[in-house]
Amino acid sequence: MSPTDWPPELARAEVSLPQDGGAVWFGQLAALPEPAALPPGPLLLFLHGSSGLNEQTRSYQRWLSGALGLATLAPDSLARAARPRYQSPAPREVYEAVHRLRLDEIRAAVAVLPRLPWVDARRVFLAGSSEGAVAVARWRGAEFLGRLIYSWPCEDNYFVDRADNGFAPDCPILNILSGHDPYFSADSPLNRGLPVLGHSGHALRDATRAKLLILPHAPHTLYNLPAARAHTRSFLRELLRDAAGLKG
Repeated sequence: MSPTDWPPELARAEVSLPQDGGAVWFGQLAALPEPAALPPGPLLLFLHGSSGLNEQTRSYQRWLSGALGLATLAPDSLARAARPRYQSPAPREVYEAVHRLRLDEIRAAVAVLPRLPWVDARRVFLAGSSEGAVAVARWRGAEFLGRLIYSWPCEDNYFVDRADNGFAPDCPILNILSGHDPYFSADSPLNRGLPVLGHSGHALRDATRAKLLILPHAPHTLYNLPAARAHTRSFLRELLRDAAGLKG
């Protein structure tokens, strides 16, 4: 599959790629120079929230490449011409139509990543925030070393017909939430009348390799906060060390 055959959310995906000397190449996937100079390395696939790719997602990508040496790829979900748009509260069928498209983005990326010479497909992580994190939690494949779920409590609430989590009990998961999330907390007006916990304690109760972190006064978009970055760094480094040990 050549760049001209990629779906638009991949052709316009934003990539950060570590370079020699600590530099980071950043741009759209379709514009990535070929051939990539570096040997295959680990990658994090990131699904943005409903606001799309922005300076927060780019800061996160550049940080991962600069601080941890991970390449990143963030599909541009809003590049789809017929993608549903919404403003909450919206009908659940609208939300679910979007969630299906976000899962399609993971499928498309899984098909493309093994063809990219700078990606070690055995060392790939899946991450997402808010709307994007729903698909991360629902994904049923085993292609990823671990999952990072930001700002999504993995439970039934106004945003889904049902949580429909797809991770296996032994899947490594880092779930970071705000204690007062304006959308998904128990006291959110959007969840009024629903039996909502506002966190993933119940959803992750049987997940033996999951870590739930609640930041009491964090905003909804929280993956660039110092505490979130510190836990993200530790989570990824531990899994990369484990993967290196298995390869050795």
